[in-house]
Amino acid sequence: MAAGAVAMLAAGLLAVAAPAAAQTQGGTQPQQDPRRQGSGAKVTTETDPEDRTSRTDAERVHDSYQPRGVDLGSFLVLPRLEIDGQYNSNLFATERDERGDFLSVIRPELRLRSRFREHAINLSLLAEQYLHRRYSQDNRTELQLEADGRYDISRETQANYFGQLFSRHEDRGSPDDIQGEEPTPTQGMVNRGGLKHQFGRYTVQGEVGLDRRTFGEVDTALGTSISNSDRDRWEMLGRLRGSYEIFPGYAAVTEVSANTRRYDDSSDRNGFNRDSHGYRVETGIGVDLSQLVRGDFLVGYFSQDYQDNRFSDPSGVSMRATFNWTPSTLTIVVPSLERSVNETTRRGVSSMVRNSASLTIRHELERNIVLTGFGSVSYDQFEGVDDMNAWTYEARARAIYAFTPEIYTGGEIGYRDKRSERAGDSYQQTVFMLRLGLQY
Repeated sequence: MAAGAVAMLAAGLLAVAAPAAAQTQGGTQPQQDPRRQGSGAKVTTETDPEDRTSRTDAERVHDSYQPRGVDLGSFLVLPRLEIDGQYNSNLFATERDERGDFLSVIRPELRLRSRFREHAINLSLLAEQYLHRRYSQDNRTELQLEADGRYDISRETQANYFGQLFSRHEDRGSPDDIQGEEPTPTQGMVNRGGLKHQFGRYTVQGEVGLDRRTFGEVDTALGTSISNSDRDRWEMLGRLRGSYEIFPGYAAVTEVSANTRRYDDSSDRNGFNRDSHGYRVETGIGVDLSQLVRGDFLVGYFSQDYQDNRFSDPSGVSMRATFNWTPSTLTIVVPSLERSVNETTRRGVSSMVRNSASLTIRHELERNIVLTGFGSVSYDQFEGVDDMNAWTYEARARAIYAFTPEIYTGGEIGYRDKRSERAGDSYQQTVFMLRLGLQY
């Protein structure tokens, strides 16, 4: 049913966009800021350089190493197949009795990209199959369908949409992982719709969202089953952002957002009602200095109010800062800070307030070689419990090498160290990965 909804929405976007669209040549990537086109490496022009996953690395090498795709007039079909070999030193993310394992990941993907002069619509279908050498109970298949589109109402006004359907499994290192015989399955959908309008020095953006998340049952080592249905929920959000260009390259920014989180069950397994609503109000500076720095620095206040009066309601100073700094035409540096409220179902805990800082550095060594380094530190505060807070340190280094537009390889080394105040919640984990990719 959810898949049908996304498919219908994507078809609707296509129907709206197609009549006004005209075919252009080439261009398999999303539209870039024209001030940055041709100004340097591809990594300095990407729209989301903070992305810390390796799955999109193949799209970061030079245009001459990008796939041709199958020409369908105003669209390109871009098939891709990746095969990973991995080693995880602590597969179950445990403090003691660490168990390592080798695994293979097979990842086919099919993408559809529009090539319109105006408007845009993109679809992608991704499947991932995880095959473990020793612990086959962790074998799993994950699916993801995405649709995004943009409708250019005028030069000053744009409407956009992003939708995602997913079926995946919770990470073994998640705070809510119950150490079942297999990872906890989770399914859901994400919907985001927005409108952006610019008039003179003012820019106004609005966004609404509706998300659905469900969690499956898992077996334990004792032969019993644990239901996770008390985690099933809807999340609704709204966001309004306004900015005023004080002078070229600098803008005053104010952003207000609100959310409502509604659980299917009136109480969880421990008898708590986890329904809540909250808001954030932030203001600060937006920077866009052409080919040097882009980003925001926002400070404000957040509050999340839980319906169960036994819960501690988190509130306090909020902060969000992300800057894309291009010290050279081949390198981008992305520092980031954020304080956010995340859901959890740990006993007696209303929520998890995460304070995080990260740094991403990406460099085009050659047109067909891109290097990425990522480091982060986060401090998780579990509201309502005094002995569960945790520091987590993470570092990753990876490289992508394209032999031709059709063949590439990559590798990654990652390390994570979680240090919790609660005994048994800490762990260390090292991951090695090698990848072979084929695309057309």
